[in-house]
Amino acid sequence: MQIADEIANDAEEKGDVCSTASGLYDKMCTLETGFFSVFWNRILDRFNTTSKQLQSEQMDLNTAVVLLQSLEFFVQSQRDQFDEFERMGAQMSGTSEYRQQNQRIRRRNVRMDPLDYAKTAEVQLSDKERFRAECFLPVIDKLLVALSTRISAYADICQRFGFLKKIDTLSDNDVQSAAMNLAEIYSGDLENCLGDEIIQFRQVISLFEDTRKADDCNERFMYNILVERDLSSTFPNVAIMLRIYLCLMVSNCSGERSFSKLKLIKSEHRTTMGQERLNWLSLMSIESDILRQIDFSDIIDDFANLKARKQLL
Repeated sequence: MQIADEIANDAEEKGDVCSTASGLYDKMCTLETGFFSVFWNRILDRFNTTSKQLQSEQMDLNTAVVLLQSLEFFVQSQRDQFDEFERMGAQMSGTSEYRQQNQRIRRRNVRMDPLDYAKTAEVQLSDKERFRAECFLPVIDKLLVALSTRISAYADICQRFGFLKKIDTLSDNDVQSAAMNLAEIYSGDLENCLGDEIIQFRQVISLFEDTRKADDCNERFMYNILVERDLSSTFPNVAIMLRIYLCLMVSNCSGERSFSKLKLIKSEHRTTMGQERLNWLSLMSIESDILRQIDFSDIIDDFANLKARKQLL
């Protein structure tokens, strides 16, 4: 703010530059700007540290979900911190008045109404309550919805492999039930004896518990035992299960890739394209390396035979 004020009062600057700087200074000196500066500084600091942790090479899916849930709880807890943000925003901006206090109050046009709807008394909120209801709470709600959507994307995977995090405390029946569920989902990779292997492998884990590293998650520690002790042949299904889990991506950049491809697909020549076709074309463009390896000759022949106009005599 100080720099903008200096530019606005600099006699050597051009008039339009001073005018722009003065307008920016006036906006930055409002309570609303100070409020959201404090609010976003706190929120984005937590988002930044969490995002860095999610991109760690040592991150596993169960821990990622716990981090996202803790971030969702943190955002939810900020709903009750409105007064604190207002106080800190007033200190930063140097004013305790909302900009709406200096604006004319809009009143409803009351006309003749046979049902007397127009005669209902209007509810007048204070500037503080109006700012809280129209600006602060919607931001909190949108953040919570976005985080909830992100967490729900991992719900199915965590339900399948979540028992690995607490495998030491589960009963044999719970382990057998979770293993049976995995074997049904990945029937082409896992056998029904997975539960028996896990129950036996739990005893092996307890013998090497003193070799666990501080930053090792339970799933990675189990897989390291299999590899370092050459036990994959003894517990083949456990090894396959852990490889499936540890290869799952915690985060991805499909959104950024989609935006970079969208401008190539959605051109002025395809303005009438529907959403479904656009989604499929975008996916084919993003995964073009896989698409080039697929043989479409049979599909082309079938399509040509169905659409052929010539008739055999």
